[in-house]
Amino acid sequence: MWKKVIITVAVLVVLQHILTVLYIMGFHKRIYQHYPGPCRIIPEIDSGSENIALLSNGLALISSGCNPVHMGFVLDNEILNHQGNIFLFDFNHPEKNATKLKLTGKDFEYARFSAHGIDVYEDKKTGAVSVFVVNHRRDHEVIEVFQFDHKSLTLHHKKSVIDPIMRSVNDVTAVSSDAFYFTNDGYSTSFLTRNLETFLMLAKGNVVYYDGKKMRKVADKGFGDNGIAVSPDNEFIYVAQPTGMIINVYERNRDATLRLVQVIDLGTAPDNIFVEPGTGDLWLGCNPVLHRLMDNFKNKTLTAPSQVLHVKWEDPTRVTHGYTLSEVFLDTGDFLSTSTIAAYHQSTKGLLIGTVVTKLAYCQVNAF
Repeated sequence: MWKKVIITVAVLVVLQHILTVLYIMGFHKRIYQHYPGPCRIIPEIDSGSENIALLSNGLALISSGCNPVHMGFVLDNEILNHQGNIFLFDFNHPEKNATKLKLTGKDFEYARFSAHGIDVYEDKKTGAVSVFVVNHRRDHEVIEVFQFDHKSLTLHHKKSVIDPIMRSVNDVTAVSSDAFYFTNDGYSTSFLTRNLETFLMLAKGNVVYYDGKKMRKVADKGFGDNGIAVSPDNEFIYVAQPTGMIINVYERNRDATLRLVQVIDLGTAPDNIFVEPGTGDLWLGCNPVLHRLMDNFKNKTLTAPSQVLHVKWEDPTRVTHGYTLSEVFLDTGDFLSTSTIAAYHQSTKGLLIGTVVTKLAYCQVNAF
């Protein structure tokens, strides 16, 4: 009697877990394409535009050449051989294309550069621009710190930040010229154990704070913590969890630890988060059909849908209260495959949409 009950319960639990995974993978979804205005592909980039950071003068820095093999994916040979680069796009002249920045530094090895998350910090007093880039080096996870020289279109390497706590770094957000938060999207790095970790939905992700000297975990037990961003007033941290299909909103304490204050349920898998400087609104690059994203990793000729969501706060001064969630962009993948980030420039109403391993698109936002 009890044996049958236990077996029945076990079977139901396993079945429920499998159905949950299938739901997250998006096998049930249909895509109804729509754009916010005219869109075009930026031709220079074909190795991904995984993340985008915007400067106050309208210049956008774009990370390209991400190789996410550490996340347990089966990858196309072309993706395995991606070379990391940083590109520049000027929202003030959207008719122009992207420019590849020069990367210099005595201790920086360009051949081992695999760019993933990116963020910038502008010093209001000096005008200096610090650039932080997640680098998946073969021997270690690294966050590279550069100084941006606009005149020469050069990133001068300042230092490489390395620590054993950096297991599987995904994204970074800067809160000063020295300090930043970053996410680990998991713990395991081998193919077998990472896929088991993902399939079993083990909460191995976390958020780490670096004060310029030391690192410490400030949020733990996350389900694939991915994109991370800070509010314009530096008071809140936003973290995307693709498998949970949510955005976690954390309040920053005085000691830089985090307190979870709100969860935004999206019903789709968010990747990176762009915070609009003037309003604090969130722009999210999402992957609505995750199983097709995995197919795209295996074969770059197979496309996956792209999606952009907008979170508008009802009261920008109290971001943990009400919000309106809107879909700005949705594509079958034929125009733009595997979106990851959407950076919006308010004064020109321009929108850059990045991807994991393919192209970069620019759209004029007329309505959504």
